[in-house]
Amino acid sequence: MSSAVLAEKIREYISKRQTDRLEKLDKEADKARKQFVEDQEALAAFDRDYAVKRQEEVERYNPVSWLSDAANRAKQINLVTHALKFTHSDAKGSGVLLANADPNSKGYLSSSQLADLTADVVGNAAALDVANLLLLEHDSVRLLDYIVARDTAPLNPFSGDGDQVSTWLEGFAMALSSGSPSSHTLAKQVYFPVTDGEYHLLAPLASSALTQAIHQKVMDARFGVEAKAAREARKKKEYHSRKDIMFLDLAVQAFGGTKPQNISLKNSQRGGKAFLINCQPPSWRDRLAAPKDSASFWRGFRREVATQVRELQRFLVAVHDQDSNVRIRNRRRALAAGIVDEFLQYALRFHSLPAGWSRATELDQVEACLLDPKRADEVLLSYRADNSWQRSVAQRCADELNRSLRSKQWLMSDTEHSYWVDLMTPELTRLQADLEALS
Repeated sequence: MSSAVLAEKIREYISKRQTDRLEKLDKEADKARKQFVEDQEALAAFDRDYAVKRQEEVERYNPVSWLSDAANRAKQINLVTHALKFTHSDAKGSGVLLANADPNSKGYLSSSQLADLTADVVGNAAALDVANLLLLEHDSVRLLDYIVARDTAPLNPFSGDGDQVSTWLEGFAMALSSGSPSSHTLAKQVYFPVTDGEYHLLAPLASSALTQAIHQKVMDARFGVEAKAAREARKKKEYHSRKDIMFLDLAVQAFGGTKPQNISLKNSQRGGKAFLINCQPPSWRDRLAAPKDSASFWRGFRREVATQVRELQRFLVAVHDQDSNVRIRNRRRALAAGIVDEFLQYALRFHSLPAGWSRATELDQVEACLLDPKRADEVLLSYRADNSWQRSVAQRCADELNRSLRSKQWLMSDTEHSYWVDLMTPELTRLQADLEALS
């Protein structure tokens, strides 16, 4: 039954190619006829020639004729799971076709970890229609799998001649054989020493099967129906049975330029793009040291925002003799907001310390409320419940920023102080609400 369904898919595939070809010819003919508008005899001659040409195309896509031609062209392509052309598009060496992955393989991410190895096709781009034929499938069984098993069942309905069907089978089997393994001068090669004066010459091959698996995973996470529903549910803060998966810091590598089909079939289907997952080691960060007192905390803050403060200072000096306008106000607001964001990020670092760490320091209660939100002793709880600590923190931060921004050209006043307090207090209030929601 499966072979009968697959045979019908083969018939539909050939018919679709015929339809596409005839539509293209008809469009070209309609365009060509315009030059014979005033010459009816020439037009009649053109139509007679075109009718012959069109009939030849119809006969060419007769299933028996087309399968015979496809079987003859199959030797121009090779099915592989690891292809050399990803190293260099002009490399002429052979690839490798792995039939099955190793389910017991453990360790690094590689093609051996895949439950199903997707075959790719390399070779003459003009013969990729043969590749698409071999990859037709039903119930996860491809025509290719029948060819490997030497089973002609999907091909039998197209010819009653057993010898012809056997010829097709032999022709299509040529796509599975790349001949003797060979490398190329444009391939990468590694000399791997094994004993004194001896070595193995290794030729690394890119795994198209692994590239395809990663591509499918990323595309499903980005554009799959379930993925979109999960993402929408997360935005609405609603439950969804599927996790919202995100791949951060993805890079894209292009293969084949404007002709990705010259690399491989799957590369062409991917538009020549392959996703690279970020495998960088974690960035080194110094061990986080708790501030000993409030003064040390504010010293650390001044170091943290020194660059942003200098940028704001230069801007204020540059525009101090200009009339205020929308551009100046927007730029000033953006620079100030950036400093507030840096302050919050700096303060949030200390939230990773164990709860109650501030008891062993000389931090004022104002800074302790901000930096040690999990501390639960009565003194701090009562102080935090007053909800005035946010404005106190904002006022102290404003003092620090005013001192840092003060210069010979620019003096900071109560107006600037109030600006900082009004900008920062709502952010601290929202931070407190977020922390309470998470607790």
